[in-house]
Amino acid sequence: MADVLDHLIEEHRKVEQLLARLKESEPGAERQDLFDELRSSLGTHMAVEERFVYPLMAEHLGEDESADATDEHELARAGLAEAAKRLEEGAFEAAIDILEAGIGHHVEEEESDQFPALREKAGPQLAEMDPEALEAVVDKTQAELYDEAKEAGVDGRSTMDKEELAEALGET
Repeated sequence: MADVLDHLIEEHRKVEQLLARLKESEPGAERQDLFDELRSSLGTHMAVEERFVYPLMAEHLGEDESADATDEHELARAGLAEAAKRLEEGAFEAAIDILEAGIGHHVEEEESDQFPALREKAGPQLAEMDPEALEAVVDKTQAELYDEAKEAGVDGRSTMDKEELAEALGET
């Protein structure tokens, strides 16, 4: 039976394909569309991992594993920002090569070490996670969550950030 980790692995393949297509693309609208798709895919993917998977990783594999994975996400975000700049300024291909190398290293660690160990130690918890529901939660804007909290009568909602609103609504 597929679990959230299987879904994340499928997303790894999608990102690899997008990176390959970007490397072959020419400047213009298609490149911009591909890059926007990559940025969106990675944003949702990293948010799901950081919010739902990495806490399990910290609990079952240790804080260092989770912290290292989170640090690699920060490097990916920096790589995306640099590539976005390079769409206009040139040297885009080099920025994508660097981003691809960092993501490749991260994916290799997750798929060969972290995910198998996590399945072994937190299998029942992973099985309870619905990947599509998790993505829907992280894709909601703070304003959407605020409106839901208002309808639900959540006290203190006006001072809550996005994470706190989601938690108050039971969406974590």
